[in-house]
Amino acid sequence: MKYIKGLIIIIILFFTCDFAVERFMKHGIDEMYGLNQYADVLLIGHSHLMLATDKQQMENDLGMKVSKYTREGVNVSDRKIMIQQILDSGYGDSLKIVLYGVDLCTFTGEGLSANSYKLFYPFIDDKNIGNYIRQQGGAKDYWLHKLVRTSRYSDDGFKNGAFRGWLHNWSNLKSGTVDIEAYKRRLQNGDERHIQMNPELIAEFKESIGMLTERGITVALVNTPTLDLLNNFEADKYDMIVEWFQTYADERLLVEYWDFNPEYSSQHELFYDRLHLNSIGQKVISKEITQSLKNLYD
Repeated sequence: MKYIKGLIIIIILFFTCDFAVERFMKHGIDEMYGLNQYADVLLIGHSHLMLATDKQQMENDLGMKVSKYTREGVNVSDRKIMIQQILDSGYGDSLKIVLYGVDLCTFTGEGLSANSYKLFYPFIDDKNIGNYIRQQGGAKDYWLHKLVRTSRYSDDGFKNGAFRGWLHNWSNLKSGTVDIEAYKRRLQNGDERHIQMNPELIAEFKESIGMLTERGITVALVNTPTLDLLNNFEADKYDMIVEWFQTYADERLLVEYWDFNPEYSSQHELFYDRLHLNSIGQKVISKEITQSLKNLYD
C-alpha cells in the first residue's frame, strides 16, 4: 500500500509539472506567432516569408498589430490548417489583410517535409489540428503528444520559438551570404527541385484563399525574392507560375499579387542561400512589403 501511494504521488507530480511546463512553453509559442492577439495584418507562410519580414518594423511603420504565423517547411495543406486555426480562434475577426507567402514551388508536391504535421504538436488541443495530426501521424503519435504535454516541445525549433516568444525576439539571425559559385556547380549537376502544378495543392490553395476572402479579408500573395539562378533554372516554368499567380489575383477583387523578384533576385548580397534572405535582405524587403501595404490602404 505504501508503494502504491508513493507511485500515485509520483504520477500526480509528473503530470502537474508536465502541465506547468507545457503552459509556459505554449505561452511563448503563442507570443512568437501572435496567436493570442487581435491583429490587423496576418502573415502566413514558410521560411521564405519568415526571413523576409521584420514584424516589429512593420508594426512601427504601419501603426498596426501584425501576427507573424510563419513556420519552416509548411506546405499548402499545412497553411490551410493554420488559416483555419486563426479563424476558429476568434482572433481572426480583426483581420484586414493576410500576406500569404508564395514562390516558384508552391504547387510542387515533392521536396518539403513529409512530416510537417509535427510542426503542429503544440496546438494538438485544437480539435481540427488534433484530427490533422491523428490522420497524418496515426493514433500512437497522437495520444503520446496529447497525454504527455511536454513531448510536444521535443524539437529544438519549438524550444527556441517558445523562448524567443517570451523575449519578443523576432529578428532574422541569418547573417551569411550565398555562395554563388557553389550553387552554380549544384545547378550544373541538375541538383534542384522541379516546378510542378499539383492539382490537389492548387485546389487547397484556392480553398484557403476563399476562406479569407469570404470574410471580406484582403489577401496579398507575396512572392519574396529567390535567387535569380534558381528562377532561371526552369525559366519557362517559372514564368508560367508567375503568370498563374498574377492572373489568379487579377480575377479576384480581394486578392493582390506582389512579386519582389524582378528588382531583387539578382542582388546576391541580400541572400543567405538560394531561397532565403539574410538579415540585410530582410531590412530591404520588409520595408518594401510595408510600403505595398501602405499603398493598398491609401
